[in-house]
Amino acid sequence: MRRPAPSLRECFAFPVSTPEGRRDVLLGGTLLLLPLLGWILNLGHRLDVVYRVYHDEPPYFRGFAPWGHTLRRGLRAFAAITVYLTPAILLAGATAALHCHASSALIWVTGPLALACFLLAIYALPGGMTYNAAFNDLSYLYRPDKALRRALDGGSSYLRAWAIALAAMALTPLGLLAVGVGFFYSSVWGWSVVGYAFSRALVLDESSPVRRPPP
Repeated sequence: MRRPAPSLRECFAFPVSTPEGRRDVLLGGTLLLLPLLGWILNLGHRLDVVYRVYHDEPPYFRGFAPWGHTLRRGLRAFAAITVYLTPAILLAGATAALHCHASSALIWVTGPLALACFLLAIYALPGGMTYNAAFNDLSYLYRPDKALRRALDGGSSYLRAWAIALAAMALTPLGLLAVGVGFFYSSVWGWSVVGYAFSRALVLDESSPVRRPPP
């Protein structure tokens, strides 16, 4: 089974190409009016969609119910994001503390290390999240090194997904033009584009058969 990598147009259309998708975008955007909780629910919902896309099980959008399941999945993913970013946060904190001592040479070490850890975490996160969602493998939530290997294994397809993701994120602020609150809905659309792009990128590429991670 081989399928071509998704185009930019296909990815952008994915969240709103069906009535179910448009419904979930509207509901997801409304849930963002709930501080933090709404974001976590959207995160859990997005991972459920990624699972269905990865395994090609339409309809991909099936609402947020059962709510308990969606919340638990979102909380696990939220914890994973915290784990991935913790080294960068700690190093950034150390850099800020050292900044008070202008003579400290360590700031030239902790600063670049903080940036490097942040970039590696951000680069690896989609790989880890996608495989966690697709295979319910919790190890990807606390093993950034494992996620990074998956990301690197994605090769050019993974980089293509990143390009699509950045393009979608660049457009989400346009939602602010709709009385400000439109940003909630445009951000849900944008993150749905991101999930679709990476779920497709890590299933296959344009020249290789479907790849499954080893046991």
